[in-house]
Amino acid sequence: MAFQLNKDECLGCGACAYTCLYHAISPVDENMTLYAIDENVCVECGQCSHVCPNSAISAPDGWKKIKKVTINKELCKGCSLCRRVCAADAPFGEIKQPFEIDQSKCFQCGHCASKCKFGAIVVEYE
Repeated sequence: MAFQLNKDECLGCGACAYTCLYHAISPVDENMTLYAIDENVCVECGQCSHVCPNSAISAPDGWKKIKKVTINKELCKGCSLCRRVCAADAPFGEIKQPFEIDQSKCFQCGHCASKCKFGAIVVEYE
């Protein structure tokens, strides 16, 4: 389930769309005064809700904020899938060697963890 945008509260400023690195938010009218979240694209990172000046975006039920994302080097095979799916370009490393996550780039969306085929990405919640 994706984050929800309350259309009655949306100011149409576009801050959420500008912030979304996954392009899950776009205008739904030609005047670009109303936005919508594509729940098939949203990775539930929460960045949009942080920048919304009118608090028009809310988290889905049961959503937990991620505190930190790391890679277990013993489980990582160095396939680079995490790097390929990360919009922030936070994972780095050499192919066939354990990858790491640049914490200064990572914005704790957890998308890489949902795609890792080896269960090597550890997500810590607040």
